[in-house]
Amino acid sequence: MLKTLRLLMLALGGACLSAASQQQYVPLMLKQGQTDPVSLFRAVKAGSDEALVQLSQYAQTHQDPYWLKQAAELGDARSYYRLALNETDEATHRRLMSKAAMAGFAPAQHEVALLSDASEHRVQWLEKAAEQDYLPAIISLYQWLMIEERADEAELWMEKAAPHDPNSALLLAKQEWRTGKYALARSWFRHAKEQGVSQAKDYLKLIDNYWQAQGSGLAVTRQHCVINLQPVVLSLENMQQMAQLSQSFAADSRLQSLPVCLLEPIWVKPDAVKCDENWLSHRRLGCDVRQLSRLPLADNFTHLMVLAPRGKANVHNGIMYLDQGDSYSVFVHELAHFSGFVDEYPLSSDMAEQVCHPYSRAPNLVIVTDAAELPDKLDGWRQSGEEWTMAKARTCNNHQMQAYKGSDQLTFMEYHDQQYIPPLYLSLWKYRLDNRVELLPAFVNFAQAWYEKGNHTIAVQWQNKAEAFMYPINTSLPAAVDTASPL
Repeated sequence: MLKTLRLLMLALGGACLSAASQQQYVPLMLKQGQTDPVSLFRAVKAGSDEALVQLSQYAQTHQDPYWLKQAAELGDARSYYRLALNETDEATHRRLMSKAAMAGFAPAQHEVALLSDASEHRVQWLEKAAEQDYLPAIISLYQWLMIEERADEAELWMEKAAPHDPNSALLLAKQEWRTGKYALARSWFRHAKEQGVSQAKDYLKLIDNYWQAQGSGLAVTRQHCVINLQPVVLSLENMQQMAQLSQSFAADSRLQSLPVCLLEPIWVKPDAVKCDENWLSHRRLGCDVRQLSRLPLADNFTHLMVLAPRGKANVHNGIMYLDQGDSYSVFVHELAHFSGFVDEYPLSSDMAEQVCHPYSRAPNLVIVTDAAELPDKLDGWRQSGEEWTMAKARTCNNHQMQAYKGSDQLTFMEYHDQQYIPPLYLSLWKYRLDNRVELLPAFVNFAQAWYEKGNHTIAVQWQNKAEAFMYPINTSLPAAVDTASPL
């Protein structure tokens, strides 16, 4: 305490010097201030901005709260910022941080922005800090603008961050790719790659191999294929998703016995096929099937998998739709729908009306009005040769009929992230594929779409192709479809 009082007396004594005398001694006081904060205090009083910076540095280095407070009260924003960081009381923390922000200190302005609940105030403080080239604020600003769907404004700040932050360079590259600036996107991907971002390297590899080219390396073949699934990719993120799906499918020991093959994907520009997350107001992902039919599909494809940016996953006849957020488990779930497997979670009343009837041929479910009917409907399960345990399914909870499943455990048809596929299901699945039981190819979708358009010539060609797939013994393959016909 005596030491502090002595320092204060010395400081006040120094204040009695004339302004001219003080100015003469400023260099000496700065030199002494390397070890003596009092000399720095005097130099600040003499009007030295450099002394204030040094006093602040001294206080922060020595974690001295007294001199931090003195430097702050003398107008040093950094000291207010440090005091705020050291403060445990929230109200005091906010007050001190606000003082540092008002004094123009960019890190404090950034912090105040993050503490703000009002969107307008948050953006204002972020802009103040970003305009001082404070990188964390620039990154926070463009991220917030993206959340508010102000993509054009966000991109301007992203461009400022990208040269200095590799993750921002990666985001900018993806943004440029979405807007069709492919050359610029490649350059930013390369920049991010050079800065050590492995994901940028992966994107460049996919672009080099598949963009506007027929690449190789993602196909998954089996000894025998009934379904040849043709992926159609609509975005860069979907292409990365496709690579991950392919890798997971190739390694999935559960599905090794199924005659399902994955063809090499084709990657098309977004405007090549019209798709929408609320296709025909059905609240699910869908695309213009006629446009899909005119793509350069593989000669041996039977089914399609469309990977699009957004929308609810679903299967319609021989076409599967996935969005970029759908995981591999969703893919497996939807793949089973090709073979007639029905969801085991409660269906809506409208869907239940279509599915919950006594003539249902869903392989994983038996649907009855009364449990007494069950013994007469289990021949398919008995003939599978697999053991099974019957349990009630929730499929028809919104219907008067009751569904039963061949497993008392949660299965992959009830929850997308559930890995369990009962042996009974795998046996029934393989039987259905091998015998093409109610297995509708994408050709059915194409035929229907062209009939609706009134082009019977193309529709009949696709219909013939569908029949040749569904009844291969009695029907020879028709000639190739004229995909060059006008829409």
